[in-house]
Amino acid sequence: MGWKVNEDKQESTPRERNKLVGPGLGLIIMGAAYLVWWISFIEYAIMDPRWTHNIAYAIIIFNVGLSWYHKTPLSRTIIMAQSFMLPVTASGSFNTVICTIISSVIFVIWTIILIIEKIKGKEILNEKLSKRGKNWLNMHTLIVAWILVGHMGLMFFIVRLPLETQLYGYSESAGYLINLPPESYEFATWAFNIGLFILISVILWEQFKMGYNIQNNPWPRRSFWVVLIIMGVALGALAIQSVTVGMDWVDSVYG
Repeated sequence: MGWKVNEDKQESTPRERNKLVGPGLGLIIMGAAYLVWWISFIEYAIMDPRWTHNIAYAIIIFNVGLSWYHKTPLSRTIIMAQSFMLPVTASGSFNTVICTIISSVIFVIWTIILIIEKIKGKEILNEKLSKRGKNWLNMHTLIVAWILVGHMGLMFFIVRLPLETQLYGYSESAGYLINLPPESYEFATWAFNIGLFILISVILWEQFKMGYNIQNNPWPRRSFWVVLIIMGVALGALAIQSVTVGMDWVDSVYG
């Protein structure tokens, strides 16, 4: 890949990380807000378990954000593996309650690994990898995780949206609808998924500019602000939906 390769020029200095504000913080805020929102409306997920997919999304986005601050090969490899649950969940191919449980278990495993590495004061795979290999894994596993976050939107627009009306015409639980609810008129879903494409594009551009960032230079803040804009636009879209098609649009649209 064409990322800047500067890891051999000089060693990183033993100082505290100086990049508090960046894509990691933005994704933490997004994931936490997403999780709190759906926990506060947990009755909808209890009545219709298909809505639990939002909890899985929130946990993974939150964890990807956290991983930006814990730069070790094993922890980021776990995050990359967890992120594959996003397109799997978003496709509706599997029971979303099970997907949420799996995502939660991986989050617990990642937390345990983080605690172990912090207590021991060293990275678990440190002695098994060269410096170049460690830097490569640290960067590329997180890049894959970011791309998979963007696949949430891809699954919605490419897989679910074109088929929703046709599937609902057969049955309320035809195809992926057995695992995911209809969302073609959920304005916030549209705004959020379009925003994800923009966010991931900005993050990848920032990563390209920063490269391996061995010197731990401050990260550009564009991606952080894009996260806040996406959240604001999604809330605005939700408000527009409430005064137009309404929140209970499924019966009026599909009959």
